[in-house]
Amino acid sequence: MLIPSPAHTFVKICGLSGPADMHACVEAGADAVGINLYPKSKRYLPLEKAAAWLGACERGPLRVALFVNAPVYEIRTAVETGCFDAVQLHGDESPAFCQEVKSLGLPVLRALALRSPEDAAGLATHPADAFILDAHAPIDYGGTGRLSDWALAADAVRAFPDKLILLSGGITPENAAAAMAAVHPPGLDTASGVESAPGVKSHEKIHAFLRAVRNFARN
Repeated sequence: MLIPSPAHTFVKICGLSGPADMHACVEAGADAVGINLYPKSKRYLPLEKAAAWLGACERGPLRVALFVNAPVYEIRTAVETGCFDAVQLHGDESPAFCQEVKSLGLPVLRALALRSPEDAAGLATHPADAFILDAHAPIDYGGTGRLSDWALAADAVRAFPDKLILLSGGITPENAAAAMAAVHPPGLDTASGVESAPGVKSHEKIHAFLRAVRNFARN
């Protein structure tokens, strides 16, 4: 399910707010979508509201439930709805906690803030199934639009060629090709980069983002 493919750049659109956003992602060809279940985020969507339409969606992109420092019982509640295909941990969760979440039966994506080479060193033994390399934002836990350190990200991609690593942090339709050229990541993850306002997805930008990624891959 979360196996990197050298012939295809994996694209995740995070922070969807409703079925119209999902429809745009399906049309554009996104591989995964994220539902933000972190109450302090501007993209927060309560589980009951998300489940009301996610369960009725036709099978398409992987549906990822995003949590920040949530207790296991909250994550289990989301998993048991049957509306999600993977769990994303975007806070200060330890590898042991990640392993506990994996025992719930879904793949786990772990977001890591890049500040130094040591931040990516733990990927070698980390139990997560995929990783999101994001900009350092200790208060907001991602979604700030800040660029991550592409040089550090490129080093991580080269060091761990068999892992699904998504580059995040300020990726937009305008700089997606440059990010791919600089880092050569197996995938990209964006939230603010395809918005018309904080927390409001632009369907035009979603399509533009996917076009930029696919056009780069063809060239």
